[in-house]
Parts: sequence; structure tokens; C-alpha cells
Amino acid sequence: MKKFTLLFILLYSFSSFAQIEGTWNGNIEIPMQKMPFVIYIDKVNNEWKVMGGSPSETNKKFPIEKITFQNDTLKISDSKLRMNYLGVLKNTTSIEGKFSQNGMDFTLNLTKGEFKQNHPQEPKAPFSYKTEDVTFENKEAGIKLAGTLTTPNGKGKFPTVVLVSGSGPQDRDETIMGHKPFLLVADYLTKNGFAVLRYDDRGVAKSEGEFSTATIHDFASDTNAAIAFLKKHKHVDSKKIGILGHSEGGIVAQIIAANNKELAFIISMAGSAIAIDKLMITQKIEMERAMGVPELALKINERVFGEMYNVLKKDISNQEAKDEISTYLKNDPVYKNVPEKDIQSLLNEILNKSFREFIKYNPSNNLGKITTKVLALNGEKDLQVTAKENLEGWKNGLTHNKNVTVKSYPDLNHMFQKATTGLTDEYATIETTIEPEVLQDILNWLNQNVK
Repeated sequence: MKKFTLLFILLYSFSSFAQIEGTWNGNIEIPMQKMPFVIYIDKVNNEWKVMGGSPSETNKKFPIEKITFQNDTLKISDSKLRMNYLGVLKNTTSIEGKFSQNGMDFTLNLTKGEFKQNHPQEPKAPFSYKTEDVTFENKEAGIKLAGTLTTPNGKGKFPTVVLVSGSGPQDRDETIMGHKPFLLVADYLTKNGFAVLRYDDRGVAKSEGEFSTATIHDFASDTNAAIAFLKKHKHVDSKKIGILGHSEGGIVAQIIAANNKELAFIISMAGSAIAIDKLMITQKIEMERAMGVPELALKINERVFGEMYNVLKKDISNQEAKDEISTYLKNDPVYKNVPEKDIQSLLNEILNKSFREFIKYNPSNNLGKITTKVLALNGEKDLQVTAKENLEGWKNGLTHNKNVTVKSYPDLNHMFQKATTGLTDEYATIETTIEPEVLQDILNWLNQNVK
């Protein structure tokens, strides 16, 4: 009889779980914003598994440790993520519950079904122009990079734009939080008479190389390889090749334009023009202020991170930098109380070759050498590369250059979307990928200055 009872319990457990098998999605209701969250519940090798997804932070699923479902109550938890979810199945398609992380509770009601983001601007095939998958070699790095070249119909040689993505490993479409901004830019410009090359960052998708160890100068080397490839392409006007860089891509454009006098133009979409250590501090303060962090805490972080970045800029080894920063933090009246594991996590994040090269970079060293035509754009709700300071940096650094256009947009964020807060979590919740006004301004400028 016990065997039959056990079998009944097992069968009941699996049939119970079957009610919630599938994909569930909803919004974690954080004050002033909503963060999309997806839960995937599947049976794998006769065991129930749960995966999570946070579309506003990453396109990838991540495993969650524990799941139980009894008496219409779903419990999910993960010690590493420090998260818990407790929800009650109300009917076959809805769960009402609470999401908890780091001691804070937020409403998270789930609806059964795939998470769908409506991006009405996203181009769809068939396209009204030629699309070619290409590879080109960075001989200096010994790697091949893969991308897509789009060219207008016809036999002519076309002015050409190389798209250079922002920070972090990006594919050729610069896919971020469900949006594909570079796919949109390439489509828009190609329909209007420009060839466009966009490519996967090294170590991403079909491109060779290692992303994690690459510096900003390595990325500039990759872009130079793209330009060299285009100069030999039969549909490209070799005298009218320029760069459109987004965020960090705008810095790559500076580096190349300062050293390549044949570059026809650069377009910066939220590219920094102030010293990177100052940029990172300003970014941190503005984002934390938007999240409601008290002003006293902001001033403390400004002081502490300023000191750490000063150490990182020194010509010393990583171990020497680590020792100096650790000593400083242990003697700081506030940070000395921060748990050691958190301090080590911070040190691991900043003590690598890529970040140290980045934090040392100062655009003023290159802006004064740029003689090509420049268009610099920023959104005034951009918290990552603030418009006021950075557009002033472009103007002040290019006073010698008479072919400079600078423009800011009052309501746009770092992605050039109309925004409420400007915080990164908002990107995924906005349907627009890039405001049409920005695309039109870029096209108008190209028509007037390049064609």
C-alpha cells in the first residue's frame, strides 16, 4: 500500500507542476519603474527545472536553484542571486505574487505566455537593397571579424558608414534589451543612398578573438581593419568612408579620426568627450541620484571612486594598485565597514587591463588632432554619457575644426529613446528603438556634408 501511496504522490506532484509548465512573464514593480522578468518552467530528464530572464539586463536565460509548487503556491529561490518569489496560481494563465531580493519586496504578477517586446521600427526582410555577409581580417590582431554590408541598389560606388558599438560584447545589430539599433540605422541609411557596414565585436557571434581582454585601442584596431576592407570593395567610394559610433564607439571614432586624415567624417551618438574617470564618476552619481540615493552617499562615492580611479591611472602593477586601493578603503571612515567580500568583488571588477586602459583615456588628447567633419549628438536624459558635459567637451576640443555640428535632445536617453527617468532599466520598456527625429538629423547631415 505504501508503494501505491508514494506513486500517487509522485503522479500528483507531476500533474500539479503541469499546471505551471511553460513560460511566465510580468513586471517587477520597482518604485518609478517596471522591470520585465520572465520565468521558464520545464521538465528535463523527469525533473522540473526553472530558468529566469531579465530582458532589461540581458538577453540570456539564467538558472534558478529551487522550485516548489504545492496547493497552487509557487516558490522559487536562488541563494546566489539572493532572490525569492512567492506566488499563488489564480487561474490557468495568471499568478499573483511577490519578488524579494536583498531584503526588499516588490509586486510581481505573472501571465502565462512568451515575453514579447513590440518594436515597431525593427526592419523586416525582404529588404529593398543588397545585403551581404562579409568577413575581414585584422592582421595586427590575427583575427577575422564578421559582419553585414548593406548597399543601395545600383552599380555606383556609395559613401559608406561603419557602425561601431558601445561598451560590452555586442553583436552586429548592437542588440540590447530586445532592441536592434544598428539594424535600424543600417536599414534607414541604406534606403537613403549610403552603404553601411556593421560587424560583431571580437569574440562575439561569428567574429574571432577574445573580448574580455580587449582594450579600447584593440577595438579601434578592429575598426581600422573594417575601413581597410571597405576601401577595396567595388561598391564603396573609398574617399567617403566614415564612422558612426555609439557610446564607447564614439571614443573609437575619436582615436581613428585623430590618426587617419583620410576618414571622411565621424558621427558620435552619445560618445564621451570628457576624461573617462570623470565620465564614470558623473555617470555613477547621476544614475544613483535618479534611483533616489541620498546626496550624502553620492558625495562619499564621488570621493572614494575618485581616489580609486587616480590609483588605477598610475603606471603601477595590478598588485600594487590593489594593495594601495585596499589600504585606502580599510582606512576610509565609511568603506572600512563594507564586508570584505564586497570589497574584493569591487576590486576584481576594476583591476583588469581593459578597464585600466579605459579609465586612463582622455578624449582631449585626440580631439585636438581631428580635422574631419564631425556630428556629435546626445540626449539630455542620458545618465551614462551626460549631454551637458560631453557636448561641451566636443565643442571645446574641436575649436580648431570648422566642420563641427553639435545637437542635444531634451527628452532622450542614452539609446536616443524618449524617456522618463533615463535609467538603464527603462530601455527595454520603451517600444521605440531610436527616435525618428535623430535618424532624420543624421541623414540630413550626411546628405549635406558627405554625398
